[in-house]
Amino acid sequence: MTKQTRLEDIPFTETLAEEPAAPCLRDIVSQDETKRKAARLHWVAHVKDGVFNTIFHHTLKVCPTAFVSGFGNLLVPMMRWSYRDKLFPQRISRNFETLTPDRWTDEADRNAGLDRWWHNIGRTVSEFCIVNKLWKNSQIEVEGLEHLKAAQAKGTPVIFTSVHLATWEALFVAIHEGLAGPSIGPFQPEPNRFKNRIVHAIRKERNQYLFPPGQRSAYRLHRLMTSGRYSMTIFVDEVRDKQVHLPCFGRPLPSRGNAVVAVKLANSCGGTIIPTYLTRLGPARFKMVLLPPLERQEGSTGYDIRETIHDMNDVFEPIVLEHIEEWYMLGELRLTRKFAESAYAKALSQKNLARRA
Repeated sequence: MTKQTRLEDIPFTETLAEEPAAPCLRDIVSQDETKRKAARLHWVAHVKDGVFNTIFHHTLKVCPTAFVSGFGNLLVPMMRWSYRDKLFPQRISRNFETLTPDRWTDEADRNAGLDRWWHNIGRTVSEFCIVNKLWKNSQIEVEGLEHLKAAQAKGTPVIFTSVHLATWEALFVAIHEGLAGPSIGPFQPEPNRFKNRIVHAIRKERNQYLFPPGQRSAYRLHRLMTSGRYSMTIFVDEVRDKQVHLPCFGRPLPSRGNAVVAVKLANSCGGTIIPTYLTRLGPARFKMVLLPPLERQEGSTGYDIRETIHDMNDVFEPIVLEHIEEWYMLGELRLTRKFAESAYAKALSQKNLARRA
């Protein structure tokens, strides 16, 4: 077996997101606005946030999991106040309303749902500090294990596809440490280099290789998966070109992105795609649901890319809508102003009315 197909021969440093070149410190007072903004972001804003996040992480890391979750919940009012002048909270509110037409009895009911979204986010941010404890402490229930066992019985790799619900990092932990490890995959780095260092340290603690974007990472993932020694976990609701493309919500199917990567890798290694997702049961307690594997077209040895992404959307779109109060990517989705008037939105409204009847 070649070195390229063994994790132990790959430096763990390859899983650290590449950091941008530091601008000159003196550019903080530059007359050039572009240089001044870049320098202040790198040397002031990111350092300030980085110091806070580092202290926050290392403090909560040693605390009981229930306390950590509750602490994050308590921080929500302050968090929302600090974001009061930002655009993304308005986008979150608009998306929440647009994707839940006629679901609520009145405005107060809808606002309560939006409040629950924020409180889930507050808990999630804090729970990230203790995410490596969750599987070991039996705080993740598993449903649908028979689907995984059937896929594993084939003797080929398993590709888990998922979406960002609840404390989604716990899904990586459950698969890697309990269900189908070692598990690898790609991840989307944060803009702040200090946050990426924290994420890197958390994953190094459990020795899980999750690779940042890039040609080398794509090569690594392909070689590792075709070796047959690993499973892969990949989130298909990633941000690309400032947009979340899956679930589609009535928009065209994506022709690029993580969903396409998952299908191509499954075909290259002869693997089985299993959709899975996480929901919150309570403070630092979750249920992981393993769904039936996606089916290949009859008579085919591989997945048809377009048909499989269509099937993937059919699986995850209703799950996201059902658990919209736990979907992190609500703040990254950019629906058009006319979306509320679309045939999709009208059909969604009718479904919600029928559900309330």
